[in-house]
Amino acid sequence: MMGPERGTPAPRWGESESETFQRLGAVFTPWRDAIAEVVCDLVPAETDEAFVAVDVGTGTGWLARALLEAFPRARVVALDGSPAMLRHARRLLAPFGQRAEVRRFELEESSWLEGLIGPVRCFASCLVLHHLADEQKRTLLRALRDRLEPGGALLVADILRPSSQRGWRHAARAWERDVRERSLQLTGDVAAFETFRRDGWNWFEHPDDPMDRPATLLDQLHWLIEAGFTGVDVFWVRAGHAVWGGFRT
Repeated sequence: MMGPERGTPAPRWGESESETFQRLGAVFTPWRDAIAEVVCDLVPAETDEAFVAVDVGTGTGWLARALLEAFPRARVVALDGSPAMLRHARRLLAPFGQRAEVRRFELEESSWLEGLIGPVRCFASCLVLHHLADEQKRTLLRALRDRLEPGGALLVADILRPSSQRGWRHAARAWERDVRERSLQLTGDVAAFETFRRDGWNWFEHPDDPMDRPATLLDQLHWLIEAGFTGVDVFWVRAGHAVWGGFRT
């Protein structure tokens, strides 16, 4: 199975994709609770500590909400490029008042990093960085490391590019199975699962979408080390998705 070229410009995520993911993202990413638990557990901060975290590509705001709930004195800057996602995130995070700041950004540009004021304890991101070409990923990792305060962390949850045909097959089957189970759990039927299949959301079955350019896990870990992160590790893996990251000493 051949994937897309990873160095070519990718089309932008459109509002139609945002609206679908807004409605069905909890089914299409059936491990949100597990991902949020892992990320919050790895944030280098005490529960009652005041610090700033940045959710890079917040989507509907579910990971930002988990961080705000886990750390009652933290402030989270939630960034996204989709107006539909930003509207949803603002509604979801409104109860947290000034502790939650929702901003629009363009992932491919550097101006959003320059606009961050003060030290950042943690950058977190879920299902976003795979939209960048490999060299863009490497450049961003170096920039994020430089913006972290000493002791801070970068925690990434994202889709992975398999290194073998068996890996491709397993990831495709496992993701489909988990989405079907989650569809039944959350909605009582498989309608959301059928949308997942019909519209080709399983990247391992439909890897030619130029919008998605995942890298292998080994590449991602190597780039973190190359960028100067320490304690680089993978913390959770499921169905071709993983949580990995590192720390700034």
